[in-house]
Amino acid sequence: MTLTLPVQLPTAGGWTLADYGRTRMRTTPAAGGLATIDMGQLDGNEMWLVDHAVVYCDSSTSTALRWYESTVAPDALLDGSNSGNFDVGDWPVGLQVAPTQSLVAQWSGASDGAVGVVSIQYRVLRFT
Repeated sequence: MTLTLPVQLPTAGGWTLADYGRTRMRTTPAAGGLATIDMGQLDGNEMWLVDHAVVYCDSSTSTALRWYESTVAPDALLDGSNSGNFDVGDWPVGLQVAPTQSLVAQWSGASDGAVGVVSIQYRVLRFT
């Protein structure tokens, strides 16, 4: 009689929810109408899904806000708002920031010396 025991099959790696995060940052005073925040490069095995953001700018003029991945360039644009002085953004599926990239927020139309503030909530995914 032969007894066959179950054998564990190899599992494929993938993205797994690892943590939740909240980050609050502020710009240096605006110059030339621009104020920018770069939230720092992610590790190669980490990805963010931004669920919620609140932005504020104390500019005496109306501002627009744009979200970019890593660099301020048209082909890196992720999202934006024409209400940069105060706005709230929700992304039910998550605004994705890919591994080795960073999330950049930039206000345009800001009065000189104005400061922009951003607060985000995100899910951290890690590749296993």
